[in-house]
Amino acid sequence: MNWDNYTSILFALLRHALWQSKEEIPHELSGEESKRFLSEAKKQAVLGLVIDSLIKQEVVRLPHKRVIEVTLALEKIKRGNYRVNEGVVKLHMLLEEYGVNYAVMKGQVVASYYPNSMIRQFGDIDYYCCPVDFEQSLQTVRESWNVQPKINGSEKHADYEYQGNRYEPHYMLIDLHSKLRNNYLQELIDKDKRAVAVINGIAVRTLSPTLHSLYIFLHLYFHLIELGVGLRQFCDWAMILHACRDEIDHDAIKQHLKVFGMEKAYRVCGSVLADNLGLPSDEFTYPLTDKDRKSADKILDVVFYRGNMGHYNKRAGFHGWRHKVESMCIKISHFMKFYPLAPEFMRDWGWSVLKKTMI
Repeated sequence: MNWDNYTSILFALLRHALWQSKEEIPHELSGEESKRFLSEAKKQAVLGLVIDSLIKQEVVRLPHKRVIEVTLALEKIKRGNYRVNEGVVKLHMLLEEYGVNYAVMKGQVVASYYPNSMIRQFGDIDYYCCPVDFEQSLQTVRESWNVQPKINGSEKHADYEYQGNRYEPHYMLIDLHSKLRNNYLQELIDKDKRAVAVINGIAVRTLSPTLHSLYIFLHLYFHLIELGVGLRQFCDWAMILHACRDEIDHDAIKQHLKVFGMEKAYRVCGSVLADNLGLPSDEFTYPLTDKDRKSADKILDVVFYRGNMGHYNKRAGFHGWRHKVESMCIKISHFMKFYPLAPEFMRDWGWSVLKKTMI
């Protein structure tokens, strides 16, 4: 089976998981073919979605040993989601008790928009605290949970671990590499009317659907141009656009993107949602053109080569000077590849990367 057939079947399996649709799969998959699918699904951080679809679509013939493997893998993902959900609820209870202004982002909030939240690949617990509340939020977990958060200045967040979960409190939602853009985004955050997401039956504070969906795109694009991003981030974006379709203010998003200079980048990334993942076209912010769709091929090339957070096909590991050199080469390549999608933003981002390298 050639690569195009593999990707078309992979997207069909994801569409089934996201929309519960009946997808036409060309033929049953052998054990070896399914092994390749599972490997690619893990690389894209969508393993639970693919396993669930393989089983429900009844298109795979697995040897008994592989059936046990995928069943155990799916159960591990479900248990992980249960643990992370519990961690979000504990965080909510703690910060509410101490009156900390917070908003949980991405992760389990977006998982709650999936048809089955327990098969999405879990990860860290990210939450935002406005700058004036940030230190109080850290002091609260220090005293109540006996943890010592480490502040990562370059990434505008801290991190710590508690009861098997990794937490990332942010005092800056994302760095847009210019004072104008950052001030504009901060004003949006300050004026944002918080929403709630229900996790384990508890209403947890999160960003408004409009700001949250915009942030998920910005986070996705940032990782795409840095070292790479997986299909899970695209699935998350599709799910929030669909679940909150009646609440998202798309005219406001268009205005924000115009200020950021990222309208084309948004459309091209969005074509992956509509054409490959099955998001209804009327639920996306813009009408998509053939030019948008053609440019999406460059994005998918990076997605499939680099995988989730750019962790794959790296020759120099993740530490040391060789890693730094390789990472810079990847960023230069991505700069050239994606520059036409957001020229002004890419120039500011490129200059920021260069300055960090010289320090």
